[in-house]
Amino acid sequence: MEAKVIIVTVVKSNKSENNVWMVAITGEEQGLAYCKSAYKAMRFAFKLKKQTGFYIEDASLKALSAEIALLKAAAEVEAEKPAEQKPQAEAKPKKQRKPRTKKAEPVIVPISNDVQPELIAFQ
Repeated sequence: MEAKVIIVTVVKSNKSENNVWMVAITGEEQGLAYCKSAYKAMRFAFKLKKQTGFYIEDASLKALSAEIALLKAAAEVEAEKPAEQKPQAEAKPKKQRKPRTKKAEPVIVPISNDVQPELIAFQ
C-alpha cells in the first residue's frame, strides 16, 4: 500500500479563464480545496500537513515556490517603475456646490393698541 501524500496541481477553472491550484491527497477522489493563488495553496497544504501528518510532494512544493517567486519578482518590477510610466487614474471633477445663503432674520413688528393682544403678527 502506498503512503498518502499531499499534492498540489494547477487546474483550469470552470467559472473563468484563469487557472487555479487544487490541493488534494493521493488516493482520494476529489480535491480538498481550490485556491486562486499559489501562496494560499501553499498555506493550505501546510495546514493540511499539520492536521493529517502526511507529507507534501516535493514536485508540488517546487512548483509552488517557483510560482510565488515569479509573482514576487513581477510585483517588485512593477513597484520600481517610475511614477510617470504608471497609468494615472483620471480624477473625477468635484461637484460644485451652491454657496450657502444666510437665513433671513425674523422681523418683529410692534403691535398697535387697536389689535387684540393675543394675536402676534409675523411678516
